[in-house]
Amino acid sequence: MVLLMAGLAWGCDDGQNADDFKEYDGPVLEANNIEILYSDSAQVRIKLEAQRQLQYINGDQDFPEGIYIEFFDELGVKTTSIKANQGYFNKEEDKYTATGEVVVKNLESGEKLETEILHWERNKKSIHTDRYVEIESEGEILMGEGLEAKEDFSSYEILKPTGVFSLE
Repeated sequence: MVLLMAGLAWGCDDGQNADDFKEYDGPVLEANNIEILYSDSAQVRIKLEAQRQLQYINGDQDFPEGIYIEFFDELGVKTTSIKANQGYFNKEEDKYTATGEVVVKNLESGEKLETEILHWERNKKSIHTDRYVEIESEGEILMGEGLEAKEDFSSYEILKPTGVFSLE
């Protein structure tokens, strides 16, 4: 009987123990064609759209096929949009990061911002980058390194401006 039990115990051991297994760190949820609305006082203020969303156990979200965000004023009029090739939401920092060809359009002023990485902090209502930026407006293009702006792109500051500027 002892020999039989020892044989069974030896036969069941495949040489692996619990420490050999790696914890899964991939997405726990995948969604397609998503739309997320953020409201204030029952008024939609922000609309986020993406073709694909991956959500992780820690609350982070990945938008590998692009992200599109619209901002609305208190009357529900669309004021600004952000479009990018990819997006990522860091839950701990409550910060979205748009990467690839990032384009921000202020529909009221007609200004357009282009950069390769842009961070949006919803709680601070701000966007910023430390990368090269180009801002196109009526008849001129502003360039520089780094930008800090309101999330609706109604006002901004280029941290290290470069290029030729026209002054009136």
